[in-house]
Amino acid sequence: MVRNALRRIQKWDKKLSGDVLSKRVEEMKPMMFSQIEAEFPTIVQVETKVKTVLGEFGIPTWQNPPYLNFSREVYKLAKRFCGNQLRKMANAAMVKWLALDLEQPILEEIRNTIFTLTAPAP
Repeated sequence: MVRNALRRIQKWDKKLSGDVLSKRVEEMKPMMFSQIEAEFPTIVQVETKVKTVLGEFGIPTWQNPPYLNFSREVYKLAKRFCGNQLRKMANAAMVKWLALDLEQPILEEIRNTIFTLTAPAP
């Protein structure tokens, strides 16, 4: 039997009450901190490399954010996928960012050199 919407709403509300939520966050905070402590330096390295690529292509700094967002998306995909599946997912992300008027050679350079990916196999 499927739970009705009202029951789900009540359960969700209790789960996110101030005391319960605060206690959960406090219990998880050390683990969360260790995770970000490990991830942030890697993200900084990736973004530094992206900015270097953008500088080589002569992209003005005000146009950096969408390219950085593309790199963050590929970075996130690389945490979930590998091999040809990662290449396909990165290519799908590239198609999305191309539709937003980013330049293909720059996106390919970010994909190929920073993430060492190539176009997916058919």
